[in-house]
Amino acid sequence: MPIRLVLPLALVLLAAAAPAGAAGEPAAPPLTAAEVARRDATEHFINARLLAADGEFTEALKEFRLAIELDPSDGHLRREYAETLFDVQILPEAEREARKAVELLPGSPAAKRTLGQVLLASAKDKKGLEAAAAELRAAVEGLPGEPTGAVAYAQALLRLDRPKEAAQALEKVLDRGRGFAIPLLYAEALEKSDQLDAAEEVYRSVLRQDPDSPPASLGLLRVYERSRQWEKAAPLVQELVERQPRNLALRTQYGMLLFRARRYEDALSVLRDVLSADPGNRDALRAYATVLSDRQETDQADEALKKLQQVDPDDPEIALLRGLNFVEARRLDEAEKVLREARSLLVAKKAPKAEFAPVDGQLGYVAYLRKDYSGARSRVLPHLYVADGVNPQALNLLLQIARDENDPAEGLRLAREAMEKGARGVGTRAALGEFLVRSGTSADEAEGAKVLGELAAGEKPGALAAADAWQRMERHDRAAEVAAKALERFPADPDLLFRLGASLERQKRFEESVRAFEQLLAARPDHAAGLNYLGYMWAERGENLEKARDMIEKAVRLEPGSGAYLDSLGWVWFRLGDLDKAEKHLREASRLTPDDPTIEEHLGDVAERKGDLARARGHWKRSLELKPEDGGAKARERLDRTAASEPAEARR
Repeated sequence: MPIRLVLPLALVLLAAAAPAGAAGEPAAPPLTAAEVARRDATEHFINARLLAADGEFTEALKEFRLAIELDPSDGHLRREYAETLFDVQILPEAEREARKAVELLPGSPAAKRTLGQVLLASAKDKKGLEAAAAELRAAVEGLPGEPTGAVAYAQALLRLDRPKEAAQALEKVLDRGRGFAIPLLYAEALEKSDQLDAAEEVYRSVLRQDPDSPPASLGLLRVYERSRQWEKAAPLVQELVERQPRNLALRTQYGMLLFRARRYEDALSVLRDVLSADPGNRDALRAYATVLSDRQETDQADEALKKLQQVDPDDPEIALLRGLNFVEARRLDEAEKVLREARSLLVAKKAPKAEFAPVDGQLGYVAYLRKDYSGARSRVLPHLYVADGVNPQALNLLLQIARDENDPAEGLRLAREAMEKGARGVGTRAALGEFLVRSGTSADEAEGAKVLGELAAGEKPGALAAADAWQRMERHDRAAEVAAKALERFPADPDLLFRLGASLERQKRFEESVRAFEQLLAARPDHAAGLNYLGYMWAERGENLEKARDMIEKAVRLEPGSGAYLDSLGWVWFRLGDLDKAEKHLREASRLTPDDPTIEEHLGDVAERKGDLARARGHWKRSLELKPEDGGAKARERLDRTAASEPAEARR
């Protein structure tokens, strides 16, 4: 426990104990009763501090209480007692004494700081945290450069999910504390407020001074994970693995980082080594299956999950993972079979309703992929509302069904109901704004635009959600405006640059779009969505085809399970004239995304170029049935152009 110096009170005691004047000098007047009490209180106080410094807390607190009894109106004494109680975590009594100190010393920042610290330590809800923050803010304003109050205030703000304010509070005291506690807390606040580049620099600064700092290494690792800089994250964990080669959990984590960096073979090699040392390692089996599933090695992934199931046969989550593996591969019959088995396990063990929600959610998604919207709704509706609010998986699926069925009234009802149930996150607010705009009335549209505008003007997640909502409504001018304004507050942010580039492209502002994507890829060369979008845009325009192919191939290597990227790769090969490669990639894209009108249109174009008009027309007709974004203009043009080739009876 820190020893606090109380020089003024010590001097009082020394003065009280000083010898009388020299012979012949008049004797000092006797102390009054109040002065004697104050002197004795001071003596008990100093005894209390000495005992506390020696770890004799019980005796120290007795001395404090004696001091308070003798001088109950001394606010400084009350504050010191409250701080000692706080140090030994006797919080109720600490709060009483701190409140008394503030009452006796209403203008004392130190008393307010002590009360704020005590309230923060005992806070159990938002109301308690806000009360602590109010006292700590007053303390910080009274003593702007005092680090203890600033740190406690920042901690309260972080717990209130106000990280930007926490970072601002700590900026003023960065050079005031000893060690790295304040810089590390500052970096955490920057990290949580999405100032990831600044957080990275602070963590690196700490590591330059203390290369073995675990908090700085872990913080830097979190920054790299959040910013998807997996190649930077992997060496950090590799260093830890080299120090602890027998730590299988750490090696498994390293394997997953290599996977996220899309170093598939390295990831598999690390995970195989772990499984060689411990064949039943649950985390390693799960990670191994994840890598295989992402590589579309579906059967091998299922074999790994079956081994995991043998280790823990009663765990329904493993059956859920097996189902997800088949869903990702769009092997829906097998997915449904495994998911029903998972549900049967839950029934057999009489699991609570909450445990059924993820399984029913995936069964609902399987029904959705089959366009069985009624079946999808029946699966997820029972799980829409849960004890602590709204199930986001169920809500998002139901909102998407409302979009697909062009039913803005249902989407608006769902969004409003979710808000009433307490789901007030950016996703729900964006859905509310979107369906208000879609509803068709001028009043609703104005309200919806206001909701989306408020989101766009806030933090980055709100701006992204607002831009996405405008894009879904094909209001690409509004989406570009949101992204451009947000980039003024969050310069060079990759997610915002992607939204800006995509929205500009949809407005046919190609040069501006290319500049946005090139800026994005200069900052994040492994941004798969950016690589794919710019590559496909060039392929559509017949420009930079070799470069476009290289970019799209990189995107596919980064995310081999993306049907959209495989479609782009097939299309660029079509543009380059290699019809066999084009068809190969387009068919794989169709397997992964069987109801995509663009893929069907592209398959039709390949079939036509190969001379199979009947098959080409079949793909174009299916594209029309799937409601392409252009309303079917391209597919109709192709069907009209080739109508003469179709037998008359087939055209009826």
